[in-house]
Amino acid sequence: MPFSERISWGICSKAASISILRPMGLPRKLNQRRVIHILTALDNGHIFTLQTYHTREQLIELRRGRTFQCPACKAPVVLKVGMVKIPHFAHLKQLSCTQGGEPETLLHLLGKCELSSFFHDKHIPVQLEHYLPLIKQRPDLLVGKTAIELQCSPLPVEQVIKRSQGYEQVGLHSIWIRGMERVPVSGPGIFQIRPFERSMFRGTNLHPHLLHFSPKHSLFVYYSNLFYIQGNRWIAKVSLLPMREQSYPFAMPKKLNQAEYKQAAALMRIEKHKYIRSQLFARNRMKNPFWRLSYELQLDREAIPDVFGLPIAGGHLILEPPLIWQMKTAKMIECGKPVETLLADSLVKVAPSGSENESLLQVLSAYETLYRNGRATPFSEAVDISYHLLAKGWEN
Repeated sequence: MPFSERISWGICSKAASISILRPMGLPRKLNQRRVIHILTALDNGHIFTLQTYHTREQLIELRRGRTFQCPACKAPVVLKVGMVKIPHFAHLKQLSCTQGGEPETLLHLLGKCELSSFFHDKHIPVQLEHYLPLIKQRPDLLVGKTAIELQCSPLPVEQVIKRSQGYEQVGLHSIWIRGMERVPVSGPGIFQIRPFERSMFRGTNLHPHLLHFSPKHSLFVYYSNLFYIQGNRWIAKVSLLPMREQSYPFAMPKKLNQAEYKQAAALMRIEKHKYIRSQLFARNRMKNPFWRLSYELQLDREAIPDVFGLPIAGGHLILEPPLIWQMKTAKMIECGKPVETLLADSLVKVAPSGSENESLLQVLSAYETLYRNGRATPFSEAVDISYHLLAKGWEN
C-alpha cells in the first residue's frame, strides 16, 4: 500500500505512530471541535470495531453499503476515512451522545488503538469501548474484570472518582493511565501533578505511582517514588518502559536506590530554601506557620537544621510543605506529646487519600525516628538515616 494511503489508518501501527505524528502533532481543529469520536459502532445490531488491518479502500467500500449507530445512544454515526486522522466513527450532531462518551483528541484515539494492539499481541482478550448500560459508562478498554481508562485531557477529580465507583458497582476494577505526548527524561526530577492526576494513583497508600502512556512512542512512563512539595509540585522518579517490554498486569516500578534518594533529597533541599526565602517577606508573622514554629522551636530562620524538609514516604498524605509538617512534628516531640496529637487535634491538613490514620501514623512515626536520631547531624547523615528508614518501610 502506498505511504499516502497508509497515513489515515496505518498511523495505529508502531512504525507509523512515530514517523507520522512527530512532524504533524495534534491538529488544533480536532481539539477544538466538541464532537465525540469512537472506534466502535453497531452494524445491523452487531458491534463493529475498526482494526489496524482494515485498509483505506476496505473502509471506503464499507461506508458505501452500510449504516452505523452509536453503541451507547443508538444515534447514527458516520465512518470518517480521511487522509490525516485515524479512521473513526463520529456522531452526526455535535455532542449528541452523553452516555459514557466525551470529545476526544487524536492522541486519545491513537492511544486506544495502541493499547488495544498491545493486548492483542499478547493474546489477551480485550474489548474496545465496550458500553456498560447499567452505569452508562464506556471504558476505553475492557480486559477481563478490569476497565482501563486512558485520560489524555484534564478531568475534574469528582469525575475520576465517580467513574471508578461506577466500575466497582458492576464488579470491575479500574486502572487509569495518563496519556502524554512529550516524554520526560528518566530519573528523579520535579514535576507538575494536578489533583485529578493524583486521583489516578496506583499502588499502595504510602508508595503510589502514576502510570502514563505515550502513543506516539509506544512507551509507558512511570512517575514513582513520589514526594510532595506543595501546590502541584512533586518530586518523582521517571522510568521508561517500551510497550514491547511491558507485561500485564502492568509492571510495578522499582524502588529508589540510595544514590537516587540522595538526588531527591537534594532537590527537596533546594525547594526548602526557596520556601524559606518566600516566608521572609511574610507580613503577619504571628499567624505565619513558619515564623511561629521557628520561634517555638527556637530555630535560626536563616539556618534551619537539615533534619527538616526531607523527603519522607507517604508525606503526600499531608497537604502541607514538608518543612512545615515536620516542624509541627518536632514541636510535639519537644513538648513531650505523642505525634498522633497532630491528627487528633487536626493540627495538620490531611489529603483526602490520607484519611486512614494508620498510614498517617506510619508517616509521623517515621519522621519522629528521623528527628530523634538526626536533629543534630549534617545533611548527608540525615539523608542516610532517612533513606534507611525508607528502605525499612519497603521491607514491611
